[in-house]
Order: sequence, then C-alpha cells, then structure tokens
Amino acid sequence: MRYGDISFFQSGVAVPLFSLYSKQSIGIGEFLDLIPFARWTAFCDFNIIQLLPVNDTGAESSPYSARSAFALNPVFINVQSVEGSSEYEDEIQAGKADFEKYGKIDYYNISTWKRLILRKIFDNRYDDLKKDKVLQRWIDDNTWAKPYCVYCTLKAQNDERSWKDWKNYRDPTEKDIEALWKKFLKDNLFQAWMQFEAEKQFSAAVAEVSKMGVRIKGDIPILINEDSADVWADRKYFSLDDRAGAPPDMFSYTGQNWGFPTYRWDVIEKDNFVWWRRRLAQASKFYHAYRIDHVLGFFRIWSIPQQEVTGILGYFNPCVPLTYDKLAAAGFMRETLEYLRRPNYGFDQLREFLGGDADRLAPVCFTQLEGHPDRLILKPEYSSEKAILGMNEPQEVKDKLLKVYWNRVFVPSGDENNFYPYWYWYNAPVLFTLPDYEQEKLRNLIKENENSQNGLWDANATKLLTVLSQETDMLVCAEDLGAVPPCVPAVLKKLNILSLRIERWARNWNAPYSPYYEMDEYPRLSVCATSCHDTSSLRGLWKEPDFDRNLYWSHAHLPGNAPEEVTPSVARAILSHVFTANSLFCILPVQDYFALSASLSKCAPEEERVNVPGTVGGKNWCYRMPCSVEELMDYSSLASEIRMLVDVRKRRPMWNI
Repeated sequence: MRYGDISFFQSGVAVPLFSLYSKQSIGIGEFLDLIPFARWTAFCDFNIIQLLPVNDTGAESSPYSARSAFALNPVFINVQSVEGSSEYEDEIQAGKADFEKYGKIDYYNISTWKRLILRKIFDNRYDDLKKDKVLQRWIDDNTWAKPYCVYCTLKAQNDERSWKDWKNYRDPTEKDIEALWKKFLKDNLFQAWMQFEAEKQFSAAVAEVSKMGVRIKGDIPILINEDSADVWADRKYFSLDDRAGAPPDMFSYTGQNWGFPTYRWDVIEKDNFVWWRRRLAQASKFYHAYRIDHVLGFFRIWSIPQQEVTGILGYFNPCVPLTYDKLAAAGFMRETLEYLRRPNYGFDQLREFLGGDADRLAPVCFTQLEGHPDRLILKPEYSSEKAILGMNEPQEVKDKLLKVYWNRVFVPSGDENNFYPYWYWYNAPVLFTLPDYEQEKLRNLIKENENSQNGLWDANATKLLTVLSQETDMLVCAEDLGAVPPCVPAVLKKLNILSLRIERWARNWNAPYSPYYEMDEYPRLSVCATSCHDTSSLRGLWKEPDFDRNLYWSHAHLPGNAPEEVTPSVARAILSHVFTANSLFCILPVQDYFALSASLSKCAPEEERVNVPGTVGGKNWCYRMPCSVEELMDYSSLASEIRMLVDVRKRRPMWNI
C-alpha cells in the first residue's frame, strides 16, 4: 500500500502487536486490537503505528524466529470473530479468564490453546470448508501457501522437530509437495484456513486504521530460520554451510551468531529475485511502510562457518579476499600462509596458552604437524567452537582452548587460495611470531584490502535494494545500526530509503567523550527514536550504570544537573527535545510516551523492556501494556501532552534539509 504524500513532519508510535490487549483479545494482542489502538493513535494526532514482525513463529515467542517469510502468526487471530466460534463460547471465555490471570504474555500456552480451539472450529466446519471456493481461490492465489501448509503438517507429525531430523521428505520436490497436499488434505487445509482467517482479520484491521488517517509500518527481517517452510521448500536460495551474525563490537568481544542461514544471492538473482518479490508483495497487503531489519546485510553479511558458535571467526560476504597470488607476490610462502590460517605450536608455546593443563590436554586435543614432529596442531575433531564447547571440561579450560583455536591471522574458508582476515588479526599472538618486516608487510596488505571493500558493497547493495525498493509502493525504511560501512548513507539516500537514528547511539564515537549529534544534524531521510525493542526504555536507560545522565542532559540543552529519575516532567523535557529532530519521522516506543503519565509508568523500568539481545526466554517478548487499548482513551491528559509535541513538530517548516 502507498504511504501517501508527505507535506509535514511525521510522528508515530512503535508497539509490538503482542503487547496490545483489548476487552476482546485473549492473553495477547490481536490483529483486531489495532482498530481501538488506532483510535487512540488518531486522538494523539499520530500518523503511523510501527509493529514488529507478525509472521508465524510456531512455538517461538521471538517475532524474528519466523518459520515462514509469508505466513501470519495464528496467535494474533481473534477466535470469537471466526465463523463457527459460537459453538465453543464457554470454552473460549474460560480460556480468556485463565490467561488474564497471568498478567503477562504466556506465549507458548496461548499459541497452543488458540490452535486447538481453531482446530475444533475447523473440524466442525470441515465439510463446508473443503468445498469453499473463496478459500480455494485464496490458496491458488498464494503460491507459498501449499509448501507452508505441508511443512506445518509434516512438522506436527514429527513432534515439531526440525525438518533436518525428519525420516522422510527432507528434500521435497514440487511434485512431492503436491502429492503431500492431497495425502494430508484435511490437516493441510486447516493450516491454510488459519492463514486465510488471519489475513482476513489483519486486512480488515488495516482498512479501518487507514480510514482514521493512520498508517501501518511493518518489519521485514532480512533473514529466515533454517527450520522454516522457505528453507525446506526453496533450499536452492539458502546456504546451509554458513550462519549469519554480526562482527565483534564494543558490546560483544566474540560478536553474534544468529543461527540463520545466509542467502545465495547469485541463485536468487538468476530467478529474477522472485522469492523476495513475492515476499514484499505479501507484505504490501498490510503495510504502508516497512522497516528492513539489518539492511547492512544487503551490503554484506557477516558469514560464519556452521560449525562455529560465536561470531568471532566470521567474515564479510561478499568481500574482496586477499588472494594467494597477491600474497605470494609480496613474498609470503604457502607454508607461512597456512601457518597463519591454522597455527601450529611448539610445546613451550602451547604451555603459554594452556598453563598447567598443557601436559594433560596436549595428547588429547593436539597431534603432530605432518613433517614437523616437534610442532603440534589441533586435531580435526577439536577444530571448531562446537567441539571445544562440547567437551567435558570446566569452562576455564574450554576458554583456554578457544584462545588457542582463535589464534590466527586468517579464518578458515572453503577456498585455499582466498584468505580472509580474522577480526582481531592485529592482536593475534601468531602474528608476532613472524619477523618484523613480514609483520609490517602483512599489516599493509590487510589494511589496503580493508579499504578496497566499499566499492563492492556499494554495488551489491545498490543492485539488491533497487530491485526491492521499486517492487512495491510501500515507503522503505532501513535499520542501519551496527558497524556501518562508509558507503551505506550514500546508497540509502540515492534510493530514497530512510535510515534510523536511535538517540542514545547517535554519537560521534571517534571524538573525545563521544558527543551526541545534535537533533538538527540528523538526516532528513531518517526515522528517529529514543529507544527500540532491543534496548531499555527511556526510563530504563536512566538507571543503567554506564549511562552518563549529565552528558545526555547537556546534549538536550536542559539546565542544571540531570535528575535522578525520569518523572513525567523530565520525560516531557526529553521528548520535546527529541521531537526537534530533522528526521522526517519521529516514531517512539509506546513505553516512552507512557513515561509522560505517572499512572502508566508505575512498573519498574526493566519491566518495560521488550528484549535483551543475546539472551533467550526470561522476560523477553512478553511486555504488555499497563492498560487495555480501550482504557487508553481515558488518559486524556496523556493524549493532550502528546498532541502538543506532535503539533509543534507538525508546524515546523520542512524546507531546511
């Protein structure tokens, strides 16, 4: 859907759909809850509601762990609105009462319960549904539906195990899928019917929201789960030898390994990007704008061999490697290069790494280097992070072995003639075993190689993002956080893709004291926010031990010393400052707007956090609003405060870019 012409600065609210609840919803936010929430949104004069992904994640509560790039999550269906639900009214109301007792989102049990209720409704109507021409037309029109439904059916038959662990149908053909569709027609039709109902409710909600003058912004993750219908049925588009992640940074010494397969863009391009085109066409049914999660992955993805656990041994793909020919021309022998890629050790060197454990571990984990009986090298069975971390040893011993394993200048790769520098190559102990002149020569070659990547990444992203940005009329916004290559801002600007500015991270990290950028320095083509689902809320930020409140307070041009807490008056001052941003969009999390109300910010700040990256379970993905969407309308003073912020922003002239 088209966003529409923009003639003034836009303001909005970000909220996970699961965090909403209404008088009708059961335990979790639902598609139809967007309608009453949009009434409040319009009452506040907001232009847009931003959501997290709403794809089917099965038993996983994380919206970024989708088992389909196309299918919606049935947990967001309002079962009372489904035809035939009245037969089960007592059971539905009992379930609603049970889930309301929790006070938080019990995702797994809610999802399981809803699917069971929906199955009862479906079974009761099956004779009519199997002849339903509207449902059949929907299945025919959505080419992803049959593979997805068959995948879900087989997964249920295999006790929800990954398709890699199934005895049969691990590598299906189109004929297999069609045969399986017919063989398990009732179960497959149930999956299709749930998607049909979910799409019907989501579409109806978006239509009503649009009538109020409010737009919906979706979230499209770049990556997809390995255990997904897409990877199962369209295997050719994915590389299962690699996992995507992020390189080390100031927050994580070992980087991140997200566990998602990487794309085989060459194969996708040969098929004219049809899989991505269909994915965006599906999203455009519901969204006026969308956020490309991890847009940096379209420039280059951090690719990690599948046998590794952390992100430390990854490399950017695509990238210009250092070739053997270039290194040989600089005087490096093959034996030296292999030594830098897979170091070998004298026993005294090994003792420096392993200390008192060297005598015990050497015969277990190491073997003699061929042709060099005095040199030791890790055995193949211990040459991966998975193998080392799986050992029956104390963690401190595993950590020592990992340091041995990580000691290299080049990471392993599938091509012996291409060399990819290890992230911490400049500090690797093995580097300092070379003569000084070779160290210097290698440093210069690697630095030169690093500086040669931008042209490739610029061209790669321009090609991919041009196709995707022109495929639909949705407004395209990028999540461009992390280690941003120099070419990124220019490419996004060239393609009219909005970038993202999270205020706490929008700083000049290379300058003394890492000063904040002024709000008027934000690019016009950007979305600004105080926080996001992967950070603490504004109130939570204030309590973080490493957060310099006074530096921030000064950045916001507020008088005196920073207060100890974010009270409503403090929140008002901060949000007034944020709303001066030059960004075209200012979309803040609903929790940070609630900081304007003492009644809606009674909980501990940590309770407002949606997700803590790098952690699983706990309180992740279970944030729930402190009141129902209907009750929000009763907080007239909050809406009045927000309208004042929005009005000042809306009346600002837009010609200063």
